[in-house]
Amino acid sequence: MFSLDKLKIRTLNFFHSFFYHLLFWLASLAMYVFITGDESTFINYFKLFTKDDIYGNTVLLASMSSVLFTSFDLLFSDKLMRFSPIRIIVLLRFLFYLLIALLIIFLSANATIKLEELKDFQIYYRLMPELTIEHVRFIVWFYISCILNSFFRGVFRKIGVGNFLHWLTGTLNKPRVEKRIFMFIDMKSSVTIAEKLGHKKFSYLVQDVFSDLAIVENYHGAIYQYLGDGAIISWDLKRGIRNNNCVKAFFAFQKVIQGKNLFYDTIYGIKPEFKAGMHVGEIMVLQVGRFKRDISYNGDTLNTTARIESMCNQYKQSLLISGVLYETLRHPEEFATKELETIKLKGKSRGIQIYQVGLKRKKKRK
Repeated sequence: MFSLDKLKIRTLNFFHSFFYHLLFWLASLAMYVFITGDESTFINYFKLFTKDDIYGNTVLLASMSSVLFTSFDLLFSDKLMRFSPIRIIVLLRFLFYLLIALLIIFLSANATIKLEELKDFQIYYRLMPELTIEHVRFIVWFYISCILNSFFRGVFRKIGVGNFLHWLTGTLNKPRVEKRIFMFIDMKSSVTIAEKLGHKKFSYLVQDVFSDLAIVENYHGAIYQYLGDGAIISWDLKRGIRNNNCVKAFFAFQKVIQGKNLFYDTIYGIKPEFKAGMHVGEIMVLQVGRFKRDISYNGDTLNTTARIESMCNQYKQSLLISGVLYETLRHPEEFATKELETIKLKGKSRGIQIYQVGLKRKKKRK
C-alpha cells in the first residue's frame, strides 16, 4: 500500500545513505592524498575539470563512489540479506569493492577517454594499465576504507548520529541531564503469536514489523532500544512536541501495519497489533560499560513510561499517555482523548494521571 509516509522514509533513507558516503569518501580520499602525496589517482575525469584541479576531482570521485555505495546499500536490503547465505554476501562485497578500485585505477590512467567509449567492454581490457606497487597500495587502502565505512555506518545506526561525537570523545562518561519524551511500544498477544508461529518464524515477524517501525524517523523519533517484540523510542522535547510528532508517530506506524495486513496475514497468518505508553520527563544520559560500551538513559521517566504501557491491556487501549505529556502537547485536541482516573503505578508512592488517545473520526459528508 503506497503512502506519503513510506515515500518519505525511503527518500530520507536514500539521502541519509548518500550524504554519509559522500562525507566519508571525501575525508578518506583527502587523507589518502595527504599521507601518500600521490595525486595521480585524481586526474581529469571525463574532461569535467582541469588536470590540476585536485579538489574538483576529489569531489567528483567521492560523489561517484557515494552513488555506487548507496546503490549497493539499497540493493542488499535487510530482507535480502536475511535470506541470502553469508558466504555469498561476503564474496559479492569483495568483488564489488575490487571492481570499484579497478575502475578508479582505469579512469586515472585514461584521462582523455570519452564517456561513450565506456559502453564497449573490450576497451577495459585494452586500456587497463599494468598494476604496479602503487596500484596495489591503493587497492589495500581502498579495502581498509570500505571496512571503516561499514564500521562507522554500523556505529551511526547503533547509537545515532547525535550521540556519535559524544561516544567518540567520551564526554558521556560524565552523566548529563536531558528532558526527553519516551514511548514504550509492544506487540499485543505476543506470547500467543510466538507459540503459534514458533521461534524462527516469529523472529522473522519481529524483523518485518521493526523494519516498518522506521516510520518514526519521519516524526524525528529515534529508536533507543529493541526489547524482544517491543521497542523504546525517544524524542528530544522540542522536536517531540512540535506538531505533536511523538503522538503522530504511533498512529503513522499503526497505519503502516494496517496497510500491510494482507502481507502479514499471507506470510504469518496473523495481523499484528501494537500498544504503547508515553511519558515525558528528565533522565540521565551516560555512557556505560568497559569492554562493551553503550549509550544509556536512566531515570524514573523510563520506569513510569513502562508502567503506563503495561496499563494498556487493563483499559483495552492502544495508546496511553501521561497527564504530564498531555499538558505538554501543543494541541492535544487534535486527537480523541479521554482522561482516566489517577492511578497508582506499581512501585510508585504517588499517583499519575493518564489519558487514552485515539484518532478523531472524520465526519461523513452528507
